[in-house]
Amino acid sequence: QRVYVSTPEAKGIAIIDTHKNAVVSTVKLSEGALGIAVSPDNKRLYVADWYQNTVSVLDTQNLQIVGVIAVEKSPSGLMVSSDNRYLYVANRLSNSVSQIDLKTLQTRNVTPVGQHPFGLTLDAKNERLYVANVQSDDVSVLDTKTMHNIATVKVNKLPYAVALAKNDTLLFVTNQEDGNISVIDTKTLNVIKEITVGDKPEGISTHSDDVHVYVANWFDNNVSVIDANTLTVTDTIKTGSGSRAFGQFFSR
Repeated sequence: QRVYVSTPEAKGIAIIDTHKNAVVSTVKLSEGALGIAVSPDNKRLYVADWYQNTVSVLDTQNLQIVGVIAVEKSPSGLMVSSDNRYLYVANRLSNSVSQIDLKTLQTRNVTPVGQHPFGLTLDAKNERLYVANVQSDDVSVLDTKTMHNIATVKVNKLPYAVALAKNDTLLFVTNQEDGNISVIDTKTLNVIKEITVGDKPEGISTHSDDVHVYVANWFDNNVSVIDANTLTVTDTIKTGSGSRAFGQFFSR
C-alpha cells in the first residue's frame, strides 16, 4: 500500500509505504506540484502543476513520467472517474473545469464554473461532478455527460473542498472562512444543515463506511469527525500543526 503526497516546497511528490510508515521514494517535478490523484487500477498517478498549467502522468510502478497534459491556469483539485475514463481538473485562475480523455490524454471539454474552483468530487455513477468555488462562495454541479452546469448552490465563505456520503445523497462542503460545513441534499440541491467545526476547515474526506466524514481544521490543528446520520460532530482528533489534508485521505 502506498500514499502519494504532493510536496511543493520539495518541488515534487513523496511516496509513503503504509506498512513501514516511512517515505520510500520521492519524485522531482516542480514547486507547483499541488493536486494529486491515483487511477482506480493504481497504475497511473496524476499531479497538477499550479505554475506550469499542466498535469503530469506517472507510471506508479517505476515512477516515471509517461505524459504531460496541458490544461488551463493554475490546476488544483483532480478527480479520476471510477471507470478510469476521464480525469477532471479544477483550473483555479481560469474559473473552469477540464475533462480529460485518459485514453488519448487530450482535453475533451472545458466548462466555466464559479470563481477560483479548487476541490471537486464525483458521484459513484460518474454522472455528477461537484466543484467548490472558493471566491464565489458556491458549488457548481456539472452533468458529466454534457459537462453542462446544471445548478449552482450558494454556501458560506471560502468553500475549499467537497465530499459525498450516505450513498451520494449528501454533499459536505468546507467553508474555510466561516469555520463550518454546509450539508447539501443532492436530490433537491438545497443546503439542509450547517455544522460548526474547527477554525479554517479545508480538507474533507468520507470514511469507507460512507457515514463518518473527517474534516481537517487548519488553524485548530485537529480533525472533526461528523456523523452523516445525525449531522453532528461526534469526535475531535488532535493532530500536528497546520492540518489541511487537501485530497483523498482515506483508502476505499
